Amino acid sequence: MKKRTKNNKKSYKAIKIIVSVFMIYLLLMATIFTIGTIYLNKINRFDDIVPVPPEEEFFDVDEDATGEEVDPEEIIWDPGMDVQDEDLLNILLVGQDRREGEGRQRSDSMILCSFNAETNELAMVSFLRDLYVQIPGYSDNRLNAAYVFGGFPLLKETLYLNFGVTVDGCVEVDFSGFKGVIDTVGGVDINLTEAEAKCVGGGATEGMNHLDGEHALNYARIRYIDSDFGRTARQRNVINAIINKVRNRSVSEILSLVDVVLPMITTDMSNAEITKYALQYAPALKGLQVSTHHVPGDGRFRYAKVRGMSVLIPDLAGIRKDLREEYLPL
Repeated sequence: MKKRTKNNKKSYKAIKIIVSVFMIYLLLMATIFTIGTIYLNKINRFDDIVPVPPEEEFFDVDEDATGEEVDPEEIIWDPGMDVQDEDLLNILLVGQDRREGEGRQRSDSMILCSFNAETNELAMVSFLRDLYVQIPGYSDNRLNAAYVFGGFPLLKETLYLNFGVTVDGCVEVDFSGFKGVIDTVGGVDINLTEAEAKCVGGGATEGMNHLDGEHALNYARIRYIDSDFGRTARQRNVINAIINKVRNRSVSEILSLVDVVLPMITTDMSNAEITKYALQYAPALKGLQVSTHHVPGDGRFRYAKVRGMSVLIPDLAGIRKDLREEYLPL
């Protein structure tokens, strides 16, 4: 009888410990959720932005456009095999060419950040804005037109239709927000060529430079010393520099940064989605392996003049092959 009583007391004590641990866990999760909600409610939501009328337009029509003249009706769209990126988290970073007081503009930059939690890899893939693509519900046009026509939803549809990429969420920042993000992290260190340094200004010289928001924006927008391929590479350099700047910071420092940065960006992701992704991928930040790429890759396009625009006609099947076999961390 005494032995049974002792066993009952032990069982009761074990249950109390389990219940206590469970209650502490619930309290911790509630605290994290509450704090997270306070922070995340500062972010701009895509649904809060009044869209522009979806009127079709062909941008930058130029009689002096270079490349072979191509009849749009003669372009054959061969998408090739699916990319099959279901196991990845794909977040699209959109840089918008918008000034204060303007409505939604074309997407000046589109960088797919593709995460693999198991291998701790991140691939940054720039999609060039002059790619000539199919846009659902519209005539074929430049890729950057999809954003002004239909925002995040249409841009995501367009990327999937042409390149087989499934975008899980979008984050957009305009020029002002870009500068603000850079200044909030304390600037970035970028290695400049002599030609880049002249464009950046502010006393920048060839070699390693510490750039504030304004000069980092100047750097990211440089195009005419080389091409849009060079410009997108510079954009990826800036993002990589930001990752290197924050990856070793403490939780409190990161929260302070987040508090300032969130009001500068716009997303179509819910608080629950952002929280889930943060809990899953934030612990991997310190050891994250980063690779960078651009679409189209070498030999995967041809220069052409279509509808009066200088464009890049993509080899969709070849690009999907590159994404599947080389670029994405599948």
